[in-house]
Amino acid sequence: MATRRDALALAAALAALTLTPGAISTASADPVKIRIGWSTMPGHLIPVLYSKPDILKHYGKSYTVEPIRFRGSSPQITAMAAGEIDMAAFGPLVLALAVTNAHLDVKVVADIIQDGVNGSHSETFLVRADSGIEKVTDMKGKRVGTNAIGSASDTAMRAMFRKNKMQDKRDFTMVEVAFPNIPAMLDEGKIDLGTVLQPMSKQLLDTGKYKVLFTSADAMGPSQLVFLAANGKFLDANRAALMDFFEDHVRAVRWFTDPKNRKEAIKIIADFMQQPPDSLSYLFTKEDYYRDPFMVPNVKSIQDSIDIAVDLGLAPRGIQVSPEHVDLSFVKEAQKRIEAGQ
Repeated sequence: MATRRDALALAAALAALTLTPGAISTASADPVKIRIGWSTMPGHLIPVLYSKPDILKHYGKSYTVEPIRFRGSSPQITAMAAGEIDMAAFGPLVLALAVTNAHLDVKVVADIIQDGVNGSHSETFLVRADSGIEKVTDMKGKRVGTNAIGSASDTAMRAMFRKNKMQDKRDFTMVEVAFPNIPAMLDEGKIDLGTVLQPMSKQLLDTGKYKVLFTSADAMGPSQLVFLAANGKFLDANRAALMDFFEDHVRAVRWFTDPKNRKEAIKIIADFMQQPPDSLSYLFTKEDYYRDPFMVPNVKSIQDSIDIAVDLGLAPRGIQVSPEHVDLSFVKEAQKRIEAGQ
C-alpha cells in the first residue's frame, strides 16, 4: 500500500505543479494563424512572400499564414465580416464600405501597391487597336469590363468617364468581368474597354493589337491602389505575434524588390503563376507598381480616393480616414527592427 500511496502523492504533486504559473516550463503557444485575402498576382505578392524560410525570422514560431484568393477587393468585405479572413487587400472605397455598410472594425495597416508614383506603372485601360476608339468619348454606346463595382480600378475608370461628362447606363454599359477574363472578352468583342493588369497589359501591348485609352493616373493622379487592411479585434488580440509577422512581411517584400535578388524573385513568382520568367520581365522596374520600401501606405491618397468615389455616387457616404481606421504601428516597428539589424 505504501507504494500506491507514494505514486498517488507524486501524481498529485505533478498536477499541482502544472497548475502553478511558472512552476515548470510549459509548451509554447501555437503560432497565430493569419488568413490573408488577395486577388491579383504578381501585384499583391502575398501568396509568395512566405515561400523563402531563410528570410523569415518568425514564420512557424509565432505565426503562420494562409493566403486566400478572391476576385477583387469587394468580396473580401463579406469574408472578413463572416470571420473567414483576418486581413484583406482593400481598395480605398472598399475600406469605406467595410466601415459604413458592414460596420467592421477594420484598420489600414500596410501598403501593397501604389499607382503612378514617381513614374511607376499606372493601371491600364485597353481597347483593341482596330476598334476605332481614339478618345474616351468614343466609348458612347460601348461596353466596359470592370472586375468589381467599387474596386480601385472601377473607381478610376468612372472618374475618367466623369471627366468626359459620361455616365454608366446612360452613355455606356458596365459588365463585371474577373481580371483574368478581360483580355479574352476584349479579343472576342464582348467588351470594348477593360482593365488589364500586368503582366498581361505589357504582353497585349507588345502584340500591337491593343492600345491604352487611358491610365488610372490620367483619371486620378498617383494613388494608393491597394493596401493591407486588418480586423481591429484580431490586431488587438495578437499584437505580439503580428509585430513578428509584419517584420517578416516587410523583410520579404524588401527581399523580393531588391535588385540583387531580382532573378530569383522572378523565378519564384513565375513558378507560382505557372508562367515563363521572361513574361514577367517588367517586375520590379518602372513598368511595375510602386511599393513603399517599408510598406507604409499613403493615407492621404486613400482619403482622396474615397472622396472621389463618393462624389461619383459609388457609395452614399464616405469616411474620414482617422486614427480609428489606421494602425501603422506594425510597419513602423518592422522598420525599426530592420534598420536596427535585429
